[in-house]
Amino acid sequence: MPSAQYFIFFLALVAVLSEKNVWADPPSEFYELPKVVAVQNRSYYLNHDLTVQAGWLPSDAFNKGYTLGLSYTTFFSDYLGWEVVNANYSFNSETNLKRDLLNNFGAAVENVGFDGILDFVTYYITTNIVYTPLYTKSLLFNKHITRGEVSFVFGLGGANFDTSGLRTLITAGLYLRFFTKPDTSWKFDFRNNLYFEKSLGAVNTISLMVAYSMQLGSPPPNLSSSEEIELQ
Repeated sequence: MPSAQYFIFFLALVAVLSEKNVWADPPSEFYELPKVVAVQNRSYYLNHDLTVQAGWLPSDAFNKGYTLGLSYTTFFSDYLGWEVVNANYSFNSETNLKRDLLNNFGAAVENVGFDGILDFVTYYITTNIVYTPLYTKSLLFNKHITRGEVSFVFGLGGANFDTSGLRTLITAGLYLRFFTKPDTSWKFDFRNNLYFEKSLGAVNTISLMVAYSMQLGSPPPNLSSSEEIELQ
């Protein structure tokens, strides 16, 4: 029976070696996964920005304005800038509310606006701090990569009313920018404007604008290239 003993020993040896291979670590190359790029620096940078804008500025329920304006912004860094000037002229258009109230309900509107009159803005000028914490990279219609940013603005200025004259203005809001090229972009601007009057106190209105921006000059040399940041 020596041959049978050798055969049993051979089977036992094969079983032991097989079990060892099952639990052995696979070759190290199977664990060398490619590095994952998690964050990418912005591709488009701003230095000096000139903007042409058009918008809507309702003064009250009886007057609404259509605005045209210009703004100039200089940027100190990727996230901080100064909108040196934002100037807009407003073309006023009366709503039908006052006439409808009188004709349909016999209700006359009392003049309780600025200085006791229903006044409206003719132009306004502001200067603002621009803070841009968000830079975006999106896929438009599953076909086009669109780069953009979200900026918050806060500033001071003055608004001239048709009859009552110049008033102090505090403004705050945000705008969404979408780049079409490295040096051009569209902006969608939403701002809240606060005026002050002796009898009414603080009067709040909003402004909505669509704007086209152009880069003046070249971006800073040290910011002109894109750099990928690897997740460690």
